[in-house]
Formats: sequence, C-alpha cells, structure tokens
Amino acid sequence: MKNRTSTRLFPIEITILASLIVVLSACAAPSTEENLVGISAPTEELMAEEPTPSPEPTDNPFGNWSEYQNDNFGFRFLYPTSWFGPEVSESEGSLRVEVGSDQVYPYGTSREDQITSLPDSYYILIQYVEITEGRSWDDFISSGWIDTYLALQEKEDRQYILTPRLAATRIGEVKLGEFSGLIYLATLPDTAQTERAYIREAVLFDSELNWLRISGFPNLVQIEDPENWKNDYARVDQSYLETFLTTLESIEFK
Repeated sequence: MKNRTSTRLFPIEITILASLIVVLSACAAPSTEENLVGISAPTEELMAEEPTPSPEPTDNPFGNWSEYQNDNFGFRFLYPTSWFGPEVSESEGSLRVEVGSDQVYPYGTSREDQITSLPDSYYILIQYVEITEGRSWDDFISSGWIDTYLALQEKEDRQYILTPRLAATRIGEVKLGEFSGLIYLATLPDTAQTERAYIREAVLFDSELNWLRISGFPNLVQIEDPENWKNDYARVDQSYLETFLTTLESIEFK
C-alpha cells in the first residue's frame, strides 16, 4: 500500500458509508403516494445519466492500470496504478477489496486512525460473496438487504424511488460474464437529517445466487453551496465515472 504524508483530517463521509449501505439494504421500497409525501425528487445531476455498459471481460485494454487478482476466488479486476490499496479482507466465502485515490485503510480500522487529505477524492469498494448450498432467492428477499435492488427492478432507467431515508435512481442493467444486475445512484432525500452521502452502486447475481457489489463514493467533497451539496457530490462522481466503469468492466472470474 502506498503511503502519503497528510494532515489528520478524517472525513465524516467515509464513516457514514456503512450507514447508507444499511439504508440501501433495508429501507427502500417501491414509490407510493405515502412514501413520496414531503420528499423532494433527486437533483437534475442525479437523474441525468450515461448509458449503462454491458462489458465483456478482456485481458487489459485499459493501458497502465494495476491488477488485483485473488486465486482463492478466481477473481480479478483492474484499478488506476496511481491509486492506493488494494486493502483486502477475506473470510470463508466472502471477499472485500477497497481501492481509492486517497489513502485506504484495512477493514475495521477505527475512525480515529484513518487519515485522508485529498479533496474531491474517490473510493471503490468491491464485495463478493459465494452463497452456501441451500440458500434461495426467498432468503434474500426475507433478509431485506436487497430491497433497493428489488424496488429498482420495477422501475425504468432514470426513474427513482424515495423513502424518508433514501433517494435512489436506476441507471440501468449491467452484465459481467455470468453475473447480471443493476447500476444505480443512491443519496439522501432533502428531508434527511443525517450526514451527507452519495454512492454509485452495481449489484449483480449469478445463476447460483453468488453476488457481487461494486460501490463508488466521493470523499472530502469541496462544497460550494451547502444547500445544494448533492450537486458537488455529483460533480465528483461524474469526474470519476470513467474510472468506476472501467474498474467494473475489468472484473473477471476465472
């Protein structure tokens, strides 16, 4: 892992990533009149999106990128050579890998010990889980963590769902080899009284219900207008969009 001298400036945005992922997993339901009361629609930047890729695995068409490879899972992806990481957490049947344009810390590092300093930086977190035998789709549904994914499956591209704690916009379908799923953007509704959060996420399953989640999120965003902070998060997200999509496209299982 590369090292960089930096001031002690821990970003609140990273600490709330886990909270928003929980919201993504458990709080999204298809839009209804009851859900929409008193909640503003996502910003124009959130709604206006690029075409969704349907990538095919290749050796390395992306130039000077580094490769992460895990032989235990037969898994690999590419990331910018100048980035930090990868930081890897591996357990039986699951893999978590994080890379970023600023310092990346091992999973479980306390917030007091995490130091980042690069304004408008970006992180990509990849999680892969192999499902144990006997697990069914109904088990996923009953667990609640894919509620956002299920709700957005019922939407058209660029449509969104809103709840008191979540605003998520469907970008479109995506396919990686045997895996298929959705890409979407998730942030907070204007009425949410919590810290700022903004995540681009792809969730995919294969025929055996093994699942893959790729999350990209801005960090230390420079806010020009606090009342319209989502515009600045969207700006940073768009500046790293090609990196996110290239990393996504490079994922391959052997």
